[in-house]
Parts: sequence; structure tokens; C-alpha cells
Amino acid sequence: MSQKIGTYDTDAARNASLGKITGSLIGLNVKSIYVKKLAPNDNSKNQPYFGSHLTDLPFIPTGEIVASETTSNKSTATKNNKRKIKYQASVNIIWLDAEGHTYPAPNAKLIYYPQYPEVRFSGFLKGSGVNASRWMDPYQEGRAEGRWLIFGVAEDETVYAYLVTPESLLSKELEKTELFEVSSVFGEISSGKTGVTSTRGALIAKLLEIHELGWIRGQKLSPAGIKEEYTALNAGGYTLEAELGVTPNGFAEPDYLGWEVKQFGVKGFPTKGTKPTTLMTPEPNGGFYVEHGAQEFVRRYGYPDKSGIPDRLNFGGRHLVDRVCNATNLTMRLIGFDSATSSITDANGSIAIVDSHGIITASWSFAKVMDHWKRKHVQAVYVPSISQASTSGGMEYHYGKDIELGTGTNFEMILTAMAGGHAYYDPGIKLENATKASPKIKKRSQFRVNHKELSSLYKSYEFLDITAV
Repeated sequence: MSQKIGTYDTDAARNASLGKITGSLIGLNVKSIYVKKLAPNDNSKNQPYFGSHLTDLPFIPTGEIVASETTSNKSTATKNNKRKIKYQASVNIIWLDAEGHTYPAPNAKLIYYPQYPEVRFSGFLKGSGVNASRWMDPYQEGRAEGRWLIFGVAEDETVYAYLVTPESLLSKELEKTELFEVSSVFGEISSGKTGVTSTRGALIAKLLEIHELGWIRGQKLSPAGIKEEYTALNAGGYTLEAELGVTPNGFAEPDYLGWEVKQFGVKGFPTKGTKPTTLMTPEPNGGFYVEHGAQEFVRRYGYPDKSGIPDRLNFGGRHLVDRVCNATNLTMRLIGFDSATSSITDANGSIAIVDSHGIITASWSFAKVMDHWKRKHVQAVYVPSISQASTSGGMEYHYGKDIELGTGTNFEMILTAMAGGHAYYDPGIKLENATKASPKIKKRSQFRVNHKELSSLYKSYEFLDITAV
């Protein structure tokens, strides 16, 4: 009996062009297309290498990040418990062939090993009808040069995968294709970014254009992409996003060309009167807060409004690691993290707020915060703005020329910043009509950092005058 022809060994696959494959992906509602050239060790045995940290991969949508432990014999042999620590997140992968047929891969996932550190792609063939074993088996062609992996990310966060073999025309075409760099491992092909090879350069050029506009009336981009007047006091960020063409979507994802764009108000340029920067606002997923609800949490650990507003309880104040907060008498702790080595020692560790008896009042698992950090902060730009009241009502904004660029981060860096007192928990939770039959809770669990300490969150931090580039 003759052996079944592999999914990517057909005549259609050998002769498919880049235009044909990208066209098929776009027909599946793919919005962005990413490419990785596979190395000899990128196979089903060694697991393809995708980057050092999950923060390198904000463009690959994943399921919830969960902590787990490896049962590798290496851990026992070396007696190194840190080797057991890992985190994994499912990826909704569907393989696509050159003729448009699809093959779901139900066991595909990303695995993060913080002890190395590295992220590996695993389970991508298990349980799938795709026949790609020849090109992923290290004992066959799984170490061959000229293999590529194409990922098409659809609107619904499905990831369509296509394997390019060395003997195909597409492999030769990709060698000559100019890619839009999104990480040290992945490049991007996208019609919307034709001619753009430097995200940094394109970002700077756009911010310079916005700076030179001078004063801009408060605005917000509608879902249809139309600029609409916006008069709220927090319009500074929305106005900048509107000029960048970014529609507010409520998702914790990068804003512009893979960069997280954060505007910060100042009293004068370049950074006079800068306020602390909010990093993220995840709700707790552990402790009394979750077990009994936010209302009971505020009743037990909150305090009467200090400005005299009647029948209102607040929960606020800066909570720093290992320091008692005067407002609440609670302390923030990092459970399962060694600040001396900046390493995770317990996969199930957490950021916790504890009372004087050691009871955890609220906590955020490392896995949850890691997921939030992964989606948003691999590279960020901080843009100063000044504001003034418009003569016709509302506010208007002017964006400065002295921007700040942070690149290269990981989850351990935010924990290190917390351990050093640079980043902290600074909630703004309030319970209105506290004694009434229908009290109203307003939740805001936020982590913040002093602006001058932002550099501690990035491997590279640059102050740049965009008019001098």
C-alpha cells in the first residue's frame, strides 16, 4: 500500500505562491499574518522556540495562562525544583492546506519555562488530521533548512497555521520577502503595513505629525472609524488614539503597530507635574475579595470617605511590598517570588494583600497578571500632553515632542519593580449608599508606578526628542 501524501507534499503545496496562501487566509477573516523561519531544532520533539518570554508574543492570542509543573526526570536528577515551574496557554490552532482544507489542532499550546527562560510551541500535531509529521519529525525532515511557519490571526482569535516546506516555491519566495519585524523570532506580512519595516520609525513619524498639529480638540474614534467630539476630562488618551487611528475596544492589547501607546498629562513640557502611571487594572482572583465579594471586602477593610461624602466607604491607598498601608493597615506580599534573583519559586505564586494576621484579603495569581502583562507591555511609548479648556467648550490637547520608549520586558521585571517599591497597588474602590438597600460598588483595582521609575520595567528605556530624529 502506498504511503499517504503529506498535507504539504502535494503539487498544490509545492507550487503555491505567497499571494495564494495569504489570499486564503484573508478569506478566513485573518487580520494579521506572521511568519517564522524554522530552525533545525524547531520540530515536534524539541518544540519550536517562539521567544524568551510570553511578553514577546502579544500578537498570538491564547487562552487563559495556567500554572503547572513538569514531571521531567531532569528535575529529580538535578534536585532543582525551579525546573518544575512552567506556565501554559492553549492556542486555537487550525492548520490550513494549499487547497483551502482545514485541520483543527485541539492540543496546541504555548509553554513558558521561566527558569531558562523560553517559550515553546507544543501539541500542534497531536489529535489533528493534518499530515505534517515528515517535516516535524527530527528523524525524517524535521531538521531541514528552508521550512517556514505561517500564522494567520483571525478576528475571532483563531490562528490558522500553514507549514512551508523547503522544496516549495513559497519557501524561496519568503527568503526574498521583506518582513515587518514584530519580535526577534517573528516577522509580519500585512497589506496594511506595506513598506513599513521599522515599527519604531513609523511610530515616531506619526507622533511627530501629531505633535506638529498643535492643539487638538478632545475626540474619540467611533467603531466606524469616525472622529467624534469627546468632552470628558479623560479625553487626552482617546484624542491621541483617534489621531493614531486606534478605535477604543476595551481589550488589553497593543495600540499602534504593536506598541502600547500611553499618554500622560503634564503641567508643562517636557514632564513637569507628572502623575503616577497606571500599569494595569486586573480584578483579584483570590482571597476574601473573591470569596465574599467586593461589597463585603470594602465593608470589612475599607473606611468612611475622608472628604466627608456621606454613606460612602472607600478602599484606597498605596500598598507597597512588605510595608503596612496607613489607610487600610494591610500589606502587599509577593508569594512565590525571590526578589534577590528575580525568579519565580512557585508556579502558583501570587501578589497578595494580607492583614495583620496573615489572612489574604485579595490576591492576583502570577498566571493572571502574567496574561495581562503579556498582552500589553512588550514595547510601549509614553507621550506627554498638556491640556486647556476650549473656547467652544470641552478640552483640547497638545502632545509633546519629548517621548519615552520602553522596549523589552517580562513578567519577572514587574515583580522586581514591586519588590523594590517602584510599582505598587493603588486601588480606587468605593461603596456608595453603603447603608441603603441597594448599595452601589465601583471597582478599580489598579497597579501603578511613579513615572520616573518606568525605566525599571524595561530592558531598554529611551528619552527621545522626535523633532531631532
